[in-house]
Amino acid sequence: MINIKEENLSSFRTSSKKKVAIIYPPYGSIDNEPGLKVVKDNYGVFPSLSLLYVAGCAQGAGHDVLFLDVNATHISKDDVLEELKRFQPDYIFYTITTYQLKENLDWLIELKSVYPCPVVVGGVHMGIYPDETMRHTEIDVGFIGECDFSLPAFLECDVMDYEAFAKVPGIIYRKEDQTFRTRNTPVLMNVDNAHFPARELIDNSLYSSFITQYKNFTPFISSRGCPFKCIFCEQGEQKFRGRSAENIVQELQIAYEQQGIREFDFFDSSFTIQKDRVINICKKIIDSNLPIFWSVRSRVDCINEEMLHWMKKANCTRIYYGIESGNACILTTLKKSANLEQMRKTIDLTKKIGISTFGYFMVGSPGETKETVRETINFSKTLNLDYAQFSKVTPMPATQLYAMYLKEFQHDYWREFVKRPSHQIAIQRPGCTMPDEEIQAYCKQAYLEFYYRPDYIFKALLRVKSMNELFRSVKVALQMRTAG
Repeated sequence: MINIKEENLSSFRTSSKKKVAIIYPPYGSIDNEPGLKVVKDNYGVFPSLSLLYVAGCAQGAGHDVLFLDVNATHISKDDVLEELKRFQPDYIFYTITTYQLKENLDWLIELKSVYPCPVVVGGVHMGIYPDETMRHTEIDVGFIGECDFSLPAFLECDVMDYEAFAKVPGIIYRKEDQTFRTRNTPVLMNVDNAHFPARELIDNSLYSSFITQYKNFTPFISSRGCPFKCIFCEQGEQKFRGRSAENIVQELQIAYEQQGIREFDFFDSSFTIQKDRVINICKKIIDSNLPIFWSVRSRVDCINEEMLHWMKKANCTRIYYGIESGNACILTTLKKSANLEQMRKTIDLTKKIGISTFGYFMVGSPGETKETVRETINFSKTLNLDYAQFSKVTPMPATQLYAMYLKEFQHDYWREFVKRPSHQIAIQRPGCTMPDEEIQAYCKQAYLEFYYRPDYIFKALLRVKSMNELFRSVKVALQMRTAG
């Protein structure tokens, strides 16, 4: 049995070097994603942090990696094929998501028809629908779960060595007409032992969000897992594993000094879960004298004034708060523990400290009506928010919301879609009789009411720091106004 100990994971090397080509495919707007098309088209361009972790893990185990971000560089399939022919990879690694599976597979089918190299896929999706996904013969191997242990063990094997694969944890693979799944991969408990994302493989100047202010920009992860139980999120109730402040600052230093990155967006489900950890991270950032700026995601019930003061001192510029609804009953259904007054106080406190605020809202939750949508829109306009995002509720697989959908509609929409990917139809929402067209119209109305207020426009103009930022804002506003 292949054995990799957690304490020496970061120094593992293989005696059989492989060439791995990692491809991040293009993505566009589709029917069942939460965001409106005009918002998605203008939200920004982000690197795939998960694939960069895969690249870092492969490099850390001694392998050669080619990383092609098709989404950011807009290179053609012909150019991708030329790169593959030049690099001659042993494997093509690819990411797939449930709601973009058709588009992902279309790319794979075309690539593999011209360059018949074994294809390995991973992502959250594979942990939900491994067997259904492996029905698609263009996929040869799938990773289930975190890859910290399984990827080095897999690459230690000879190429497509089925006998050796049987000893690798956390994979599913096809041998002739059958698929075989190995034992579960261990969970990495000390996440300081994980390799850093291989940001040196990409052009970090290509990335930004519609509200970034500094170049270069990158997403960042300081922890894994989330102990909360929001019914719309598949990450809930997973053991929280936070990285140490020393480990975090080490990665920040490398990103700044070697890739010239000045702005970081922490993608943790809730960065502020542990107060002492957050303050320690802030102190280490301050001590490092790094001229960086960063933002985080949080819950209003995981914030206090002392923490905010330290975050401000360490150049935290923005907090994204999950507010979701302006109706107390819907918040209870969503298993959000904070009340409306607590939301208001936390946002006011954040602004008082000098940190920008961003509110996430959803339309189409269980129990949603025209009246509750109006409550949410009105509530959003009373909060001291610099930005707001209004999304359509979408029952995604492996969430409590999707379990409610299965119970109400007796149809496993996503499982059937994974088996036979095709053009999607709008998925119904449990406990909500509003049609998709109406929900979409309300999301657009919410954007227009929030962003087109005279007092909001005045404040927004005062905080604009560059002509490029102003241009982005005006462009999105005009497109939103004219979007159908």
